[in-house]
Formats: sequence, C-alpha cells, structure tokens
Amino acid sequence: MFIGDSITAGWGVARAETFARQDFIARGVPGQTSGQIRTRFLRDAAGARGIHLLCGINDIAEIGGPVSDGAIRDNIAAMARLAFEAGLPLWIGSVMPSDFWGWRPELRPVARIDALNRWIRAHCAASAAALIDYHAPLATPSGALRPEFTEDGIHLNATGYAAIEPVMLAALADHEVSGQ
Repeated sequence: MFIGDSITAGWGVARAETFARQDFIARGVPGQTSGQIRTRFLRDAAGARGIHLLCGINDIAEIGGPVSDGAIRDNIAAMARLAFEAGLPLWIGSVMPSDFWGWRPELRPVARIDALNRWIRAHCAASAAALIDYHAPLATPSGALRPEFTEDGIHLNATGYAAIEPVMLAALADHEVSGQ
C-alpha cells in the first residue's frame, strides 16, 4: 500500500502498469500534509501487506500553513509506530528534491528537505523501517528537482517516475529478502 500525497497519487496513475503488475495500491491525496496523512493512515493501511510512506513536502510547502520540522518528524514516527503495531513492514521514502521554482520559491525548501531526509535516514537506521532514497536520483547539485523529471518543479512527470521506479522496486525486494 503506497500512502502519501499528490506524488503518490500521480505515481499510481503514471506507472499504473507497474502498480497493477506488482499488486500495489496508491493511496495518495493531493495537497495533504503529514498530519492529514497520519489521520487517515490506519484506514488506508487496511488490507495492506506492507506500507510505502512518502510525505513531508506539503508541510515544507506550507500548504495548510507553517508546520515545524518537529511536527513533521512526529507524524512520520507516529505512522511508523502504527505500521509496526499492525505487524506491517514499512518503507519510508525520502522527500523528493525541490526548490519550488515558479510555485513558492520564497520558502527556500532545499535545506529543510535535506534536514528532514537526514532525520528519515536516521529513523530508518534505528528502526525496522527501510529507507528508499528518492532524492539522489532526482536532485540537481543545488537540491532542486532535475528539470527533465518535472513540469512544475515539485511533481514528477512520467520520466521522473520511471527514474525512481527501479530504486523503489530494488528497495522493496531487498527489504523482503532481508526478512524485515
């Protein structure tokens, strides 16, 4: 079960063939923050064999107003606890790169994204969650989303989803093999 925001919703559409072949379900809701995703997490996880969680960019973009880094971390950690309490394996995707060009450039999100991704890495290393690093294959040296992977600087296009699909599939297979 893929739980997240518009990036997750778009992934299920752009790579529908992969999702169908792998028996993945995309439960992405455009515009939702980590707190909103946390509220629906257990409902969306019903029937799942595992959870892929991807969120945080809408918090950084202040979609519902300012959200502290601590609140984002608390929401992700709470969803991880819910997954583990339900006995579900969990993969947490790093926040996608963006500098919000043409959208909210005044927020200068690169440093916040980097900080949240460092925390996600550490959280995964200290828990049973597996990290999937989407930032590395998508980012420019300055931390923006590479132009060939986006039309608006934040959402992936079909080329962007195709670029991260092998990373996702390898991480899911590796986590299954390791028995976690």
